[in-house]
Amino acid sequence: MTRRPFEADQEQFALWHPKRLPTRMSDQRVVIAHRDSMIGESFVLLLGLKGLAAQHVKDVDALAPLIEDWHPQALMIDTRLATGEHAGFVRKLSDNPSHAGTLLLAFSNALPDDPVAVLQEAGYDGHCRRPCPMWRISEVLSDFFAPNRASMS
Repeated sequence: MTRRPFEADQEQFALWHPKRLPTRMSDQRVVIAHRDSMIGESFVLLLGLKGLAAQHVKDVDALAPLIEDWHPQALMIDTRLATGEHAGFVRKLSDNPSHAGTLLLAFSNALPDDPVAVLQEAGYDGHCRRPCPMWRISEVLSDFFAPNRASMS
């Protein structure tokens, strides 16, 4: 895949805390937590074509046990799921030392919802504003799962 330059507009896409796995993992697991099944399952299918193991869940109640049982290395979370009683869910993951290496990406809402500062405070490592182009997610995950590659620009 041709490396595409990332836009300078942090409001549309940003990776504040780029992470790399310390070693190459043979089993590369990603969870898509998105309330729209068509979107979530589409990402699962496309990530599967890239050789990643991916699963989709529609809510935080299904996400929490999946994280503990399946141990995904990357989570892509629809910000509409982490509200109300689940508002601190991402922050708890981010602050938990056992998830320190987990990449936490937000599928953020259209502006003016989900300002960047709020997403950072919530504990996300980055975000991609909806509609999020698959090429962005693909390149972020390629860099994350290939720790010996040069860092993104």
